[in-house]
Amino acid sequence: MHLDEAVERFLTHLSASRSPHTVKAYATDLAQLVEYALGAGLEQVEHLNARLVRSWLDSHRASSRRTRARKLYCLRAFFKFCRAMGWIAHDPSAEIALPLQKRALPKCLTAAQVEQLVEQPEPDCHPLRLRDRALLELLYATGLRISELASLDVNALDLEQSAARVWGKGGKPRVVLFGQAAHEALLDYLQQARPQLLNPAKPTRALFLNAQGGRLTVRSMHRLVQRYGKQIGVRISPHTLRHSFATHMLDGGADLRTVQELLGHSRLTTTQIYTHLTLDRLRQTVSRALPSLSLEEDP
Repeated sequence: MHLDEAVERFLTHLSASRSPHTVKAYATDLAQLVEYALGAGLEQVEHLNARLVRSWLDSHRASSRRTRARKLYCLRAFFKFCRAMGWIAHDPSAEIALPLQKRALPKCLTAAQVEQLVEQPEPDCHPLRLRDRALLELLYATGLRISELASLDVNALDLEQSAARVWGKGGKPRVVLFGQAAHEALLDYLQQARPQLLNPAKPTRALFLNAQGGRLTVRSMHRLVQRYGKQIGVRISPHTLRHSFATHMLDGGADLRTVQELLGHSRLTTTQIYTHLTLDRLRQTVSRALPSLSLEEDP
């Protein structure tokens, strides 16, 4: 099987289950691989070997560890597809180790800071402030990605069940739940504010509206969260509330699988970073309570 044709068929297969962003990134990586292989005189996918693959990855040593890891993930997915199609018998990337990545712990607010944040919109009947309060409450209560929140429609809410149906990465649906505070804030917004913001000439099903009656954009939501963060003296982004949600869930006794499902993570390893965060918080608490006791992090 010629490399160009193998890559084209793989990308067509990939586009059915992965996001356009992932498909584009993998297409770029594989185009680079094909160019490298053709330069070495290899045109057929069955001619690729571990030596060439390792050499190609080494040629990207100047790239970040995250980029090199993505390239290896891309190769493994490609060669897995090629094996399933019967074009190769062995994966030439199988013995190559992933570059070690030191993941920075995500920033997290305390419960007191979250409470202070959601109380920043003035407690009056101004439609934009009612909207902002509902948005902040829902963002923290569900751990939604900001893109997921921005794409929510009114009919995605089930107020009786305090739940919302969202579409996550790769178009995967999931149900998220929210508590009483978010429920009440949403009810106030839907009954008192959204009807005032809605433009009768341009009706929309979007949940959160801007002052002109259109869907509130991701960029506007970012600015909104950052503005209220500044009011309480912290630099945050919408993702900070997602991290805070996950950490507080685990601190409260939720199991990792539940948090994984609520966050919409496809891999449990992605969610596991929050266990390190909660352990770090635990160490800090014990160290403050027992300063004579030194707690070293496990290697």
